[in-house]
Amino acid sequence: MGANQALERANSDLIRSNQNLEQFAYIASHDLQEPLRKIQQFGDLLKTRLTGSVSGEDLTYLERMQIAASRMSVLIKDLLAFSRISTTQAVAQPVKLDEVVNGVLESLSVAIEESGAQIEVDDLPTVQGDPLQLSQLFQNLLANALKFRRTSSVGTFLIPQITVRARLLARGELPASTQPARDADQYHLIEVIDNGIGFEEKYLDRIFQVFQRLHGKNEFAGTGVGLAIVEKVVTNHGGAITASSKPNQGATFCVYLPA
Repeated sequence: MGANQALERANSDLIRSNQNLEQFAYIASHDLQEPLRKIQQFGDLLKTRLTGSVSGEDLTYLERMQIAASRMSVLIKDLLAFSRISTTQAVAQPVKLDEVVNGVLESLSVAIEESGAQIEVDDLPTVQGDPLQLSQLFQNLLANALKFRRTSSVGTFLIPQITVRARLLARGELPASTQPARDADQYHLIEVIDNGIGFEEKYLDRIFQVFQRLHGKNEFAGTGVGLAIVEKVVTNHGGAITASSKPNQGATFCVYLPA
């Protein structure tokens, strides 16, 4: 097989894969969500009708059923978001990351207020990219920084301390292990730093994979898709992402985007 034939076959396989993802996205947004909505609706009706006439144990079963349906609904929505990003090219336009992060902080205002989080955002650059995808990137990084809170020696949650900062790097200043998806003379390094629970760096490759969780679902809510979305957005924008951390010493996520 010649090089051209191999390239054509690879392109054909990629197109077919994207079509499969698009078909999944349609099914996920219609055929899978509707039965879950019915389960939740009828669960609410049963709970209202049976309260006071059945045992507390029976009501607990109903509540557990509704919680399971809710988790399934969130998982489908996250997979839908991942599949859309995987099959949609980033729209190249100037995007002010200051405005993107401000919008994300507004959407997270309830969690910020409840946790008392202190968030410092330095001046951020304008990059070429897709506003919606970049918003999803910071939404997931900042939501994680708020969610994975560390506890003190007496068991109380510490106030989240989060910093978002940026600086410009020359190509030669990138870490040797960092390989952006697109070559450029300069890159914007955007760091999201928190004081949360952190993680073992030996799991660094795992955390950007779909469904990979380092903590049980009973400890922290989530589906294990958020950081996979982050990695996909960064790749779509020609960049790279890595992280550094130690258990109970916070984490720093480093996003490199072409300048």
